Amino acid sequence: MIERRLRLNARLLRAFLLQIALISATAVAGVYLAEFAIREMLIVSALEREADYFWSRYNITADTPAPNTNSLIGYLFNTDAAEIPAEFSNLTLGIHDLKTPVGDAVVHVSELDGKRLYLVFDANNIQQLATYFGVAPLALMLVVLYSSAWVAYGLARKAVSPVVRLARLVRDINVETPDLAAFETTQLTSGADTEIETLSHALTHLMGRVDQLIERERNFTREASHELRSPLTVILMASDNLLVRPLDDAARAMVEKIRGAAQDMVELTEALLLLARDHEGQLATEVVSVNQVLQQELARCRMIYEAKQFDFRFNENAELELDAAPRLLAIVLGNLLRNACAYTDAGQIIIAVDAHRVTIRDSGIGMSKENLGRVFTPYFRVSQARGSGHGIGLTLVKRISDRCGWQVDIASEPERGTVVEVRLPAARVVKAPQQRAADA
Repeated sequence: MIERRLRLNARLLRAFLLQIALISATAVAGVYLAEFAIREMLIVSALEREADYFWSRYNITADTPAPNTNSLIGYLFNTDAAEIPAEFSNLTLGIHDLKTPVGDAVVHVSELDGKRLYLVFDANNIQQLATYFGVAPLALMLVVLYSSAWVAYGLARKAVSPVVRLARLVRDINVETPDLAAFETTQLTSGADTEIETLSHALTHLMGRVDQLIERERNFTREASHELRSPLTVILMASDNLLVRPLDDAARAMVEKIRGAAQDMVELTEALLLLARDHEGQLATEVVSVNQVLQQELARCRMIYEAKQFDFRFNENAELELDAAPRLLAIVLGNLLRNACAYTDAGQIIIAVDAHRVTIRDSGIGMSKENLGRVFTPYFRVSQARGSGHGIGLTLVKRISDRCGWQVDIASEPERGTVVEVRLPAARVVKAPQQRAADA
């Protein structure tokens, strides 16, 4: 599954929200830490010092009264006195949190010479102290941090907005007819940094160069395709004239190789010309019968590879129609069929037509996994000793298929043959499935 990438503005907003969340979490933690610090460092420490102070005075004057203030109340009892309140009876020496009828309290218990002192601090004041010493400063800090974060987000968004506009222009540009002036508009570069202007100028220059290179390639392909037709026609006609004359086997084989190579060049030239016209928007499409194209290419293969005496089987499990350029479809299917014949010495060539796909299966030499991964590489051939091709047939098949939205999948094992599947997503089933075998 392809990961969905966020837009730049969305990333900035997410970073801003994450920053706000971290600041808020830090503020909440700060409040709890402030409350803990007030309790442990102020209240507990103050109670311990208050108890030490009382016992030092008690040693001097036995009738020293226990502390009694608004927040702190002391109680002095004999350790075995019966009048000790029930809420104090189970408290050991040290600090305790205590629930009282008037609220929460922190109790410090200490003992000296048979006397026990209970210092009760009103814990309700802890929340007020935490508010005064924790929440209030933190709230002020949060206002400052939130404001600065919002200002920083606004400045960052303003800084990247030219990049966003530039990215949208690049996304929406028509490669066939690019509007280079759009990259130089005042709306794009106004308020932009020097780097943005540099990037805009660089893209303008790059698109201009790309447009020139594409136009030069189109002109060369179109002109070369036209210029190659005349000499290829002469070669084909000369080859046909030689083949009708009496020749020995060796000479006839050489002439047939010359004619086959010339025919391959004719098809390649025609395909290049069609692709050039496709760039120019001149490629005409029509309703094509996939089955009929296969029958025509199969008839050619039977004639070319008659000496091998293949067992051709044509299983029409469906009749398909497709809106396409007829010659492009013929080039794709013809190349795949001839490859199956070229790399098979004897046995079966099975062609099957099903809904939205054509499958070609042979019993030839097959391919290793390493070679299978390179079949669409230009000028790559599985075996230099076989066929008359130059390793551009499958490259051309791949290029045409990608252009037309078809998909070619190849599976193969050495000495067990090859299976090629051409998927035609836009094909329509126009006839009820039927099957028939066409033997050679």
